[in-house]
Amino acid sequence: MTDPIAPDPNESPEHSESTPGISANPEVDASSASTRPIDRRRYLIVASAVVILLAAATSILFLMQRDSPLEAARQACGAGREDWAMLGDDGNSLTLRSVGKERTGLKLEQLQCYWTELDVPDAVIAEIEGTRALDGRQSGEWEDMGASWIYHPDDGLQMIITLSN
Repeated sequence: MTDPIAPDPNESPEHSESTPGISANPEVDASSASTRPIDRRRYLIVASAVVILLAAATSILFLMQRDSPLEAARQACGAGREDWAMLGDDGNSLTLRSVGKERTGLKLEQLQCYWTELDVPDAVIAEIEGTRALDGRQSGEWEDMGASWIYHPDDGLQMIITLSN
């Protein structure tokens, strides 16, 4: 006796009833099943790459928009007039001018604010405060910054601070 559910070996594949999820061609099923994990892997690789690129772009934009230490110091300490604390070179240099006998400028307290904000070492501050008109232009360096300055009692202190990226 034959099983009524079993397919008839004499029947052609075109006439056989197809069962959902089962193909008449097992090789096609095997190839499509094996490509599914590859497609998922490709999707995960592409998605991971996109996430990494977005994170890198966001980081770069954040760093580009961040104020330089010189700009941050100027915001914290104020400028008085524009020519007393001038930013230059796209935020990479700062020129400070102090008060003198014949000229207005930043007061000592404001200069000290800049020096504190920019972490100027005590040794460099001592050199600045000890500079005489006869000494000419002096300079000092610390961490990632450098400075040069000149002093005259009539004109006060002119100090240029630069980032040494």
